[in-house]
Amino acid sequence: MGTMKFLSFRELRTDTSKIKEMLADDGKIVVTNNGKPTAFMIAVDESSFEDMLNDLRQVRGLRAMRELQRQAEENGLSEMTLDEINAEIAQARQEQREKSDKAGVEE
Repeated sequence: MGTMKFLSFRELRTDTSKIKEMLADDGKIVVTNNGKPTAFMIAVDESSFEDMLNDLRQVRGLRAMRELQRQAEENGLSEMTLDEINAEIAQARQEQREKSDKAGVEE
């Protein structure tokens, strides 16, 4: 990914010309708050804008999946068998049906 350029939120507010220059030079900036990475800025052009949005959505999805996998391992759920998973799904669906039925009766 090469060398990343960093820009603080303060610099972001006070020197907008620096942003254009940095994006033109490198195409990406890490925005920091109190010295800690907080956001990315990525140069896009009109022709690649939609593709970039789709790519970012995929990356966010992968990150969410990794986090769920990490939590499953942490909680001991990553070793569940398919039968155990299916039983959990069936139980959750049954509980949802019962909740819906109860809400329908109360109306």
